Amino acid sequence: MASPSGTWSNNQPPSTFEKLWRGLILVGAIHLGGMLVNVVFQMLGNHSLDGIPAKFLGL
Repeated sequence: MASPSGTWSNNQPPSTFEKLWRGLILVGAIHLGGMLVNVVFQMLGNHSLDGIPAKFLGL
């Protein structure tokens, strides 16, 4: 019987629910890291990164 842990057991991958949460955590961590980089750039007086979100909206 597969255990509800987030690791492989009996040659079965983690459940879809656990993979979803891992993905959300990874995307959230990358997002927060990018925000931190942007804040540091702004504190240093460099505002070159501020236009990146607008590029995703086609602006």
